[in-house]
Amino acid sequence: MQNKFGLKDFIFLVLLLGVGLSLWLGMVQDDRKWKELRTTHAQLNSIESSLARIQRQLDTGIAISRPAADPGVPTGGARHTWAREGVPVVVATPWDFSVDPYEQEGFSPGGEFIEIFEGQPSKITPFLYADVYGRRVVDLIAESLGWYDPQTLALRGRLAEAWQYDPNGMWLRVKIRDAARFSNGDPVLAEDVRWTFEELLFNAEIEAERFRSVYNAMVRLEVIGDPATSKVIEYHFKEPRFDNLAQAFGHKILPKSVYEAWIESPATFNQSTGLAVGSGPFRLARVSVDDQWTPPSDIVLVRNDLYWGPRPPLDSIRFKTIQDSLARLTAFESGQGDMMRPTGAQFDIKSNDPRFGERFEARKWYNMQGGYSFIAWQCGLRNNRRATPFHDKRVRQAMTMLIDRERIRRDIEKNLSRPATGPFLSSTPQADPEIVPWPYDPQRALRLLEEAGWRNRGGVMVNDAGEPFEFEITFGQGSESTLQMVTYLQQAMAEVGIRLTLRPIDWSVLQSTLNARDFDAITFAWSASAPENDPNQIWHSSSIQNQGDNFIQWASPEADRLIEEGRRTLDFDKRMLVWRELHRHFHEEQPYTYLSELPWLRFITQRTRNFQEYASGLEYYDLWVMP
Repeated sequence: MQNKFGLKDFIFLVLLLGVGLSLWLGMVQDDRKWKELRTTHAQLNSIESSLARIQRQLDTGIAISRPAADPGVPTGGARHTWAREGVPVVVATPWDFSVDPYEQEGFSPGGEFIEIFEGQPSKITPFLYADVYGRRVVDLIAESLGWYDPQTLALRGRLAEAWQYDPNGMWLRVKIRDAARFSNGDPVLAEDVRWTFEELLFNAEIEAERFRSVYNAMVRLEVIGDPATSKVIEYHFKEPRFDNLAQAFGHKILPKSVYEAWIESPATFNQSTGLAVGSGPFRLARVSVDDQWTPPSDIVLVRNDLYWGPRPPLDSIRFKTIQDSLARLTAFESGQGDMMRPTGAQFDIKSNDPRFGERFEARKWYNMQGGYSFIAWQCGLRNNRRATPFHDKRVRQAMTMLIDRERIRRDIEKNLSRPATGPFLSSTPQADPEIVPWPYDPQRALRLLEEAGWRNRGGVMVNDAGEPFEFEITFGQGSESTLQMVTYLQQAMAEVGIRLTLRPIDWSVLQSTLNARDFDAITFAWSASAPENDPNQIWHSSSIQNQGDNFIQWASPEADRLIEEGRRTLDFDKRMLVWRELHRHFHEEQPYTYLSELPWLRFITQRTRNFQEYASGLEYYDLWVMP
């Protein structure tokens, strides 16, 4: 049978060609529309960026420029009606971005930046938080009169527009910026400064002893003028000290109108977890006693659109906590965060993985907040009931020499850290560069233990009364590297007949453990908040009482003397000599076994932009994210 091409076939072919042509024309039109849509979207982004820049200029009243890196410009005091006569006035350089995101290629405002914390903060209420995570959150919500320039670390005015400092070091008069206001719209007044310091921070019923031990240089704050309107505050100091200006500039300023009602019941306030209100670039979306952030919820900050300073590009910042290191990395790589702190092993592996580098960046740098890791030895009574072996400095020295710290840095920290010899970082002039770390020397350690009354009998270290040498080390759970380190310690101690028990705890209960002095030994890390470390908070014997940060209860008259002398020494070079002598005393006494000086390790997503490695650490308000 023959196939014939008939009329019906012709009509069908015409129809088929017509449909194909229509589809092709539609596709061409859709493609043209898509290109037009992309062009329009790019134009809208450009307009939005331009509007954001204009809004930023209107909000701040200053030109968009890189700020000067000096602490201010001394001027005569005659034209400043608020100033004392005869004393120079320092006018602050405008506080602005160090690296301006608004001028960067492809800049796009808005969006949310997500950081994954490795530890769970228990509180973010100012003056009540107890860890670095709470501090990072509060630093974005509340401000102080001044802070350190991110690049130079020079102390600069922030809420302070101008100031006078007594040549004899006994008073400081500060003019607060007229534009400064809290996130609820109230202006920042001198009365807020006075009230925050005298009636909140130094209210004995408020559990803020760690901050009182830091900000103890001032004896009185005086509002100059009408408290209802004045923007001028004067600090009066106990004595001339090197850190008077830094202390006055360093404490957070809170709105009296908000917190006055909250502290009517100090017990209730002390239990609060999320009562954070300030004048910073970000704020909590809502805050009240009955509706406050509580762990383990994500902490979500939104841009404070009433902020007086440079307008942050981000709409919001979210902090979430994943304590398990493997789960944290998995969540990060699956897109659940924009930044995380990896373990040394994770950083070592991923920073050398080209596939990881296609999507993420691995950053490492030392900065003033890097800090140091340590093992702290309980020198007093545990829980006010039982003595530990560590009241004897020979035992503490022996513990240090029983620990192969180089092995820890090599095998666990992957050679990413530096040896620590004391609480003063080696990069600062406070540290004595001549100090050499204690060696790993088990035989010398055993001789010291024998001098202290401990001997190995049948594989067990015992004292003259036949009591075995056994202790417990407390550490935060969830960190793979910490678990590896304490497991190694357990093995090292067992080799010389010492029984070590591991006690993991949740990060959220760390502070209550420290306050109760409920540990034999404990390991974590300290980070600094200033270029020059004031040792008073952690090491002076006065910080033992009232849940202060001398939680190991180490009382040294020599350390007290040097701390007090150093704080009173105004000449920089002479003060550094005092701190170096104190460093040598710490090295000899070994109240801590100092492990490592820690760099900042961070993984960040490719969409995170303007991530700068500052000498101060990280400035969140610089960041922006690609859509």
